[in-house]
Amino acid sequence: MAAPRKTAASKPKTEVVELPKDEPSEVTEETVETKEFEFRGQTYSVPTDPMDLPIEMAYVENDYDMVETILGPDQWARFRSTRPTIRHFGDFSELVLRTCGYGDAGN
Repeated sequence: MAAPRKTAASKPKTEVVELPKDEPSEVTEETVETKEFEFRGQTYSVPTDPMDLPIEMAYVENDYDMVETILGPDQWARFRSTRPTIRHFGDFSELVLRTCGYGDAGN
């Protein structure tokens, strides 16, 4: 009796999934809608939509890092240069988050 022939295993079929042809809108610093606010004589600007915040927001571990990430290094340094107290920071962070849309329903 002859030994059965070995056949090459067939490769599993791979399904190719394509993204929709519609290109997402290009979001750049110039196209992100921002809103300005004043605090202790300084003007700050932040995105009005939480979806436009930096991805680093996913990694923040405390309120200080959150506000610093939202503001960016230049505005954060300007805030720190005012020698704020913890009470000032509490008021400031509330204003930053409200301006970014975190105080709105659903966020």
